[in-house]
Amino acid sequence: MHNYIKLNDNVNHLSLGNLFNLIKDNSKNKASAIQTEIFCALFNIDNISDTTVGNYCTGYRAIGNTYKQIYLNYQKKYKQDKTVLLNNINNIISIMDGYIYEATTIKEINESPSLKKLVYSLHNLAKNDIYVPNIFKKELLSYINSNKYYEAICHILFFVILEKKQPLYESDLVLGTIDEILKNTNMSVNDLKKYLEISFKEGINYITSLKKLASENNPYALYELGNKEYNGEITGYPRYEESYKYHKLASSFNHGASYWMLSHMILNKKIGSMTDNDISLALSYLKKAISLDSISSLNTMGLCYLNGWNKEKKKDLQKAKSYFEKAANKEYIYAYNNLGRIYEMEKKYDLALSYYLKSASLEESWACNKVGLYYYNGIGTEKNIEKSYEYFTIGANAPIKVRNPWNIYNLVILFYLKGNAILGIKKDIDKSISLLESINYLNETNELLLYAYYENYLNNKNEDNLNKVKYYLNKVNNSLSKDKKIQIENELNKIYNYQIKIKL
Repeated sequence: MHNYIKLNDNVNHLSLGNLFNLIKDNSKNKASAIQTEIFCALFNIDNISDTTVGNYCTGYRAIGNTYKQIYLNYQKKYKQDKTVLLNNINNIISIMDGYIYEATTIKEINESPSLKKLVYSLHNLAKNDIYVPNIFKKELLSYINSNKYYEAICHILFFVILEKKQPLYESDLVLGTIDEILKNTNMSVNDLKKYLEISFKEGINYITSLKKLASENNPYALYELGNKEYNGEITGYPRYEESYKYHKLASSFNHGASYWMLSHMILNKKIGSMTDNDISLALSYLKKAISLDSISSLNTMGLCYLNGWNKEKKKDLQKAKSYFEKAANKEYIYAYNNLGRIYEMEKKYDLALSYYLKSASLEESWACNKVGLYYYNGIGTEKNIEKSYEYFTIGANAPIKVRNPWNIYNLVILFYLKGNAILGIKKDIDKSISLLESINYLNETNELLLYAYYENYLNNKNEDNLNKVKYYLNKVNNSLSKDKKIQIENELNKIYNYQIKIKL
């Protein structure tokens, strides 16, 4: 018994049902954007039953041959005359805009903001759909980059009506997904099955079972153990040589992520010492990983060109950008960051901000701090204190392993230590101290903690506050230069109007 996949409820499918949903979502009057109206507009017919349209749009029935034939004829004519679907697309734009749209040329159609928005939404679906061929995705992106939204929507219509398989069954989806994941590798479904069995069933003996599976050359177990050794999760400290051995074995099965890990360990001097031979080996691993669709490897190859990690030891900014852009097109957050850094160095701050925003929208902590600073200082955009506070807060709440501490630092110095009248935030020394002590491994943080505890001491001269002042005074004394100590002394005196003398 087959279980049907309801395609229009699944964001992983570029389907007829999702096309209808997005047309409705982008319509100003959603009540008038009903399925039958959209269907008649697309197929240029007068009427159709609600039940028939409903079945086609949920994916429970294959699209009837009568309607497929309409688009087969369109597709044939389109090769000679691209305007063949002009009337159909006008109809769709009319439904979305709520008034009759009568463009007479493709150029006019391409200027429709609602069509542009619809195409971008459909492109996001196409990126997630493993049943959409890569060549289709590249052509679609090419149309979008050239502002050819009419050609893009025609491209999509031919796919969802003539090529998208439906009905789709759950069992077919599972097998299809696994086949897609394992293509170009030497890894078997049986290897995956064995790995998943111990992952779900083993408890206290998980590492032992994982090692046993690795001894049988299971690529999933080898990769997992390689990562655990790298992160020090087995012995309590990293063992890079062991990690390298596991990933070397996993890579022999064309495991793209293991090829990337091998290059990563070399380029970060966890293995070797970055000799010419080491770099050459790392680059060979990266090229192999890229051929196996490793997105992180595209970004790392960009770093190699940015830093001159090659035999010629020459930097190539254009090639670096090219690889970062390839990774960014696959929504790799660190590629967004690297493109932002490049444009920032070139003083193209609006472009830098656009890439930082893409990364920050995915809650990447380092990028959140960058965006917070850009908005606070009005760099590449208008000054916006509220947005600045929002992004610093998102970055400060990121998981601790990937949290950038400067988000917390900037929240304190810009909003909590002195308060912020624009946002109605009152001065809060206790909150500032609490946040700063979570990042007291930064020298700059210790200085602020000295100021904060000193103010607390002036307001409440108890022994605890005095001990904290002495503690942080000692820390900055031991770690800062004479000039810096004088600067801190002047800062304290300026802020608190109280004469002190730091021991130099």
